Amino acid sequence: MTQSSKAFQANSQSTLVLCLGWGVLSVLFFLLFGALAPGEAARPGWFLVSITFLEIFAFLLASYLCIRNSGSSQIISGRTVWLALGLAMLAYAAGNVFFFLWGTVWGLDPSVSLGDGFYFISYIAMAIGMLLAALPRRIDLTIPQWIMIFAIGSVGVILACVLNYGLPSASAQLGAQPAIAAEYDVISQAAPPAETESVVEPIEVPSSEPAEGEAIAAPVSEDAAEEVVAGLLPAPAWAQSLDTALEKFSDPVVLMYVIADCFLVVIAAALLVAFWGGRFSQSWKLIAIATFCLYIADMAFAASGDNYTEGALWEVFWTFSALFFAAGAAIEYNVSKRSRRGSRRRA
Repeated sequence: MTQSSKAFQANSQSTLVLCLGWGVLSVLFFLLFGALAPGEAARPGWFLVSITFLEIFAFLLASYLCIRNSGSSQIISGRTVWLALGLAMLAYAAGNVFFFLWGTVWGLDPSVSLGDGFYFISYIAMAIGMLLAALPRRIDLTIPQWIMIFAIGSVGVILACVLNYGLPSASAQLGAQPAIAAEYDVISQAAPPAETESVVEPIEVPSSEPAEGEAIAAPVSEDAAEEVVAGLLPAPAWAQSLDTALEKFSDPVVLMYVIADCFLVVIAAALLVAFWGGRFSQSWKLIAIATFCLYIADMAFAASGDNYTEGALWEVFWTFSALFFAAGAAIEYNVSKRSRRGSRRRA
């Protein structure tokens, strides 16, 4: 083995160690500091800043490694494939920045933000890169393999539709009827009979000063709510106006995520089956796992619905997704370099 081959292998191993260590660090950080204290409505700002940094760094690392692959003429899967994946990782990192600014820093509604535009670009570029990797291959799959792809895709589509559309509507219908019934009972019990005279009793206006030893709970909860809503910094005027304008696009944005996640999980299943056992399959197995991690995180976000609080443990799957993309890019780069050098020596 030449010195250059040893250098390439050492570089790949260092990148894999970095990805593994960053993933372990992310999990430990969530486990050690991510639990909500009793009565706490939101996690502290320093924790949200830290997990955002962990995730953005992972996507920037994946973007750098993918774009590095696109700059090498020796890359096996094609330079355009890795350029598309690199742009997808970079766009996702930009989306995370705007999502963090929107919800955590400015206290705006993060359900639809400027970051969703970058996420949309990321999903498109990701799908293009994975399709360009799969389509040129002469895929000759057996019937069980096609059944496996169909089964994975069907489960992914059904799960995405149920979590985004089925459960919220069902829970809303189940919860609405008892609430209406209880409200009707309260009103019927409170209303006096029509034939009896109602005696108007004087209403005692409570004093503005609390009694001795009485705890004041309302102002504390209001301050806490204002702190959560207001965010770390006041939102600029353009962000407030844009947030108001984007509210009407909440339903199309949800539909976009459902279609994108379903499409990506089907492509990932096809890549996992098509590249299984091949000479250069290891990197694309990691890319498929990265796509599944992204799907898991998106589905957990959809399942949380209105109860979502930033910093939940399942958010680590977004970081895992970026790290698996980075690891796949590093392995592809190393294998391509060694393969080209070996072919030239045999010639």
